[in-house]
Amino acid sequence: MNRIDHHIRISQLIAKEVNFGLDDNEKKELNTWMNESAENSQAYSRIMNKKSFLNWDEDFHQVNVEEGWKRFDEAVNPNRMVFVFQTILRYAAVIFIPLFLAGVGYYLYNDLINLSQQQQEQFAKYEPQAPQAQLTLADGRKVSLEDYKVAALKEKDGTQIEKGEGNLKYQAGEEKIKGKPLYNTVDIPRGSDYKLVLSDGTKVHLNAMSSLKFPVQFSGKTREVKLTGEAYFEVKKDAKHPFIVNVLGTKVEVLGTSFNVKAYEEDENIETTLVEGSVKVQSSGFMTEPILLEPGQQAVTNDKMGSIDMREVNVVLFTSWREGVFLFKNQRMEDIMIELSRWYDLKVFYTNPSVKEFRFGGHFNRNSDISSIMEMFELTHKVDANINGGTIVIGEK
Repeated sequence: MNRIDHHIRISQLIAKEVNFGLDDNEKKELNTWMNESAENSQAYSRIMNKKSFLNWDEDFHQVNVEEGWKRFDEAVNPNRMVFVFQTILRYAAVIFIPLFLAGVGYYLYNDLINLSQQQQEQFAKYEPQAPQAQLTLADGRKVSLEDYKVAALKEKDGTQIEKGEGNLKYQAGEEKIKGKPLYNTVDIPRGSDYKLVLSDGTKVHLNAMSSLKFPVQFSGKTREVKLTGEAYFEVKKDAKHPFIVNVLGTKVEVLGTSFNVKAYEEDENIETTLVEGSVKVQSSGFMTEPILLEPGQQAVTNDKMGSIDMREVNVVLFTSWREGVFLFKNQRMEDIMIELSRWYDLKVFYTNPSVKEFRFGGHFNRNSDISSIMEMFELTHKVDANINGGTIVIGEK
């Protein structure tokens, strides 16, 4: 269990002890944490102190949320996600208890934690599917990439395809086939992601419900691939052969750089987020000029409207999925649930349309079961959530 998950677990145990009591194993787990250091023991004593609860409640209502997010942005390195949780419980004991960055909000306050045992048991455990992906070869053959018998493949032009655990690697062969290049396609279902190394050395990390079509060997003046869904690219630099990502009418052209492209067919916009280097983004909409991005910038294209806009962003919020994390900042409930439903094979039903506009932030492990994530949303006292088979029903509290 990593440090973030450990703090979430301890907050859950303390919250449960306040409201429902702990069983023997849970008491043992909590006591082990308290005995790890005098600091932990002191934090626990302050949390359980009734007077402290009143102080926390008063301080909580004076929290400047915008200032909190500003500090959050400053604490996150754009090139890698760094969360400093070493002293979070100690600070929480002195000020208040919103383990906000660890979830939507285990506030550890009696008035904010009143889930009944019946509410907790209403969630059926629903975990992501086991990782799986499918490769379509140039001759139309389809290969399940979860088939343990498949360790290596070879295309007609001699390209070697090596299959590892959750990844493929292409190595160009010496043979050259005249005529059209040979193409492969990798399709990723819900609940999975997959990594590729193309024949030129470019690395591609595909997110759930994504598809990438690419030549097994690059030829000609450009290196072009076609994407649907979301992918993170680390392009091998080659000044003579630009790398081009074609995605739903938008063209992203680079020489050597790292960037994320999100372009699901059901989404209104296409988002290209630059991490390193530079990229040129061009929409198929006439009357729009291509724009050049610098690190920390994002291009938002809408081909139906024929528009393209540029904005400054915190790239971590758009690339955290690569680290196995859902990271949301002040996002609409509907947009959050679209992200979750792409990972968990679930449909979402809203009893009240206004619920879609509620905004939340949070940090969740993508290996968590959906029930624990929905419980955190319930703890905000804004929404109710029920899982019924393969459907989540969300209503206003």
